[in-house]
Parts: sequence; C-alpha cells; structure tokens
Amino acid sequence: MKEIPGGGADAVPDTWYVSAADASEQLSVEHTRRMLFALFPQEGDTLFSDRRTPLLKLETDTSGCRHDMLFACCDPWLYRFYGRAPGHANCHDNCIAALSRHGIEISHVPNPINFWMNVRVADNRRLALKPPASKPGDFIVLRALEDVVVVFSACPMDITPVNGDRTPRSVAYRTMSARSPE
Repeated sequence: MKEIPGGGADAVPDTWYVSAADASEQLSVEHTRRMLFALFPQEGDTLFSDRRTPLLKLETDTSGCRHDMLFACCDPWLYRFYGRAPGHANCHDNCIAALSRHGIEISHVPNPINFWMNVRVADNRRLALKPPASKPGDFIVLRALEDVVVVFSACPMDITPVNGDRTPRSVAYRTMSARSPE
C-alpha cells in the first residue's frame, strides 16, 4: 500500500505501475477509464492494467481533487515543441531511468496517472490545464491488489501551470504495511 502525502501542494507526480510478475503488464489509464466509465478516478475506484487486471484501489483521497488520466507525460518532444533546449528534465525519461535501475526495460512509456493534476473539461471537448486545487497535507492511499513496481516522477513541468507557480516540487511517499480488508 502506498500513501502519497503532501503531493497536492503545487506538485504533480506522474505515476506508473508495472506488474512485478510481468513488466509487459502495466497500469492503463485508457483501460481504467473504460472499466470505470469515468474520466478521473476518485476514492473507492479500482485502477486497471492493460489486461484489465485490478492493480490498485484508491482507498483514501483527502484532497477531493481530480487526478488526471487524459494527458500524456511530459517528454523531450513536448519541451522541443515549447522551444526549450534539449536535455530538459521530463517524466518520460524519468520513468525509463527509474525502471532501468531495477532491471526493467520497457518498449514504450504508457500514459500515467497524474495525481493532483488539475485538468478541466469544457463544452464536452476542450481541455484546460489549471494550477493544482489541492492543499498542503492532502494525501492519497493506494492499496496494491497485485505485486507492482511503482514509479513516481515529480513532474518537472515549468511552462504550464500544472505545478502552480511553474516551479516543480518534490513529492513524498511511504510504503505502509497491508491492512486487512474491510
């Protein structure tokens, strides 16, 4: 079980989950949206893999915020689009590097869950990136339903307002021992 405390205070962690048994099975925001019939997960929802395996349950969410499952992670090509010099830190490369340090190689970076990323949908079609609506001390608790490898990337986005004042922040997490199911 993972608790991610304090991430909501102007910080967005792009988050991936990979099956510990088979790294080719990964959390899928696309499959999760289909299984939930919802754009954004909320407390009590299950998060699914690309094989529709229930991987995690969002047990607690003190923020009441939306958690984005629509936007891809930032990557070198996005920063090039914004006119930034090569080498800008990005969540895509952070994910690959983190998994590689643990001997896990992936052929592509799946779309992440962007916890606390405030994405608004207007007129049933237009998306807008807004500053986080969360507060210091907000946290979520995720219960692993399968053995998973977790990757967090404190998003280094410094162009759009996803990190509030456009200053990337660190995100804290802790692993908790399993509680018996209620």
